[in-house]
Amino acid sequence: MDFSPLCKQEGCTFVLCPPSNDRWHPWPFMRRMYDAAVSLKTEFVIMLEPDNTIHGPIKQVPQHDAGGLLVKGRSFAGADYVEKLARSRVSGFKWTKKSQQAGLCGGSYYR
Repeated sequence: MDFSPLCKQEGCTFVLCPPSNDRWHPWPFMRRMYDAAVSLKTEFVIMLEPDNTIHGPIKQVPQHDAGGLLVKGRSFAGADYVEKLARSRVSGFKWTKKSQQAGLCGGSYYR
């Protein structure tokens, strides 16, 4: 649906994005979030899901580029493969167990 006329009336921004199968490749979703942050000239984007509620302003400035819920005990079977790919860009990269436990779901933030 094209909401351009409504946004023109309300003074908002609308960009029609091509459809994508985000279940298999998260790049289109992350790209839309990036484009929105650039358009809004903001440093952080907070992703909320329908079951999230906001109870007040942010009380502490985030110290990292991304963060979310802690999911204790979670790890990924492909961690070695991901580390190998990352080391081709960042020498000595280590994907720690604690980093694998960060749940980047509703309520998470991204710089």
